[in-house]
Amino acid sequence: MIGELVERWHRGWIAADGLTSEYRDGYLVVHVNRAHRVFEWIATDDAEAGAVASIVAATEEPSWLSVPTHSPAKVIAEVEAAGLVIARPDETFMRRPLVDHPFSGPPEGYSLEVTRDPVIRVQVLADGEVAASGLMAVVGKDAVAHRIETAEAHRRRGLGSVVMGTLVREAVRDGATTGLLFSSTDGVHLYRSLGWEKISDLVVARNEASA
Repeated sequence: MIGELVERWHRGWIAADGLTSEYRDGYLVVHVNRAHRVFEWIATDDAEAGAVASIVAATEEPSWLSVPTHSPAKVIAEVEAAGLVIARPDETFMRRPLVDHPFSGPPEGYSLEVTRDPVIRVQVLADGEVAASGLMAVVGKDAVAHRIETAEAHRRRGLGSVVMGTLVREAVRDGATTGLLFSSTDGVHLYRSLGWEKISDLVVARNEASA
């Protein structure tokens, strides 16, 4: 079940970021093409975490591994034993039905900008500068949120909720019914307050070439 959801999430991620992916040695690999992360391997079954980690550890290019799991301590031990370094031990894989997702407009002093290319992009502006922003890619019935960010000076003003609500409103117009996202530790509280639920934990590790 998790594996299918992960594959659906990944299709939204690569659409949002304009990336490509392939299956290598039977495992899902995304071409991230950044200096510190050329490839990101995704284990759709945490039983394969150790095997995939061994491949990633031996890869010459800077490479990361993401493992959705219900047993994060076990996965951390396996990927470290294979030679990887834990980069993010406590991220969360989340989802939500979108039909009744909360929506609120920007507070006084802020304006909202929505663009499509065709990825949905939302920006909350203050005096012409970006205070908060986010992306959402719709693939079939799934909407995948990505890069939800609020500038430090504008936090604790509900702008993250404005961004998410607007993204979802637009995605529903495109026919999306289910939302998927990978959340940092900082983002989980926001998403839970909007009715998103945890699918699993997420362990993210990197090889030595990514240092």
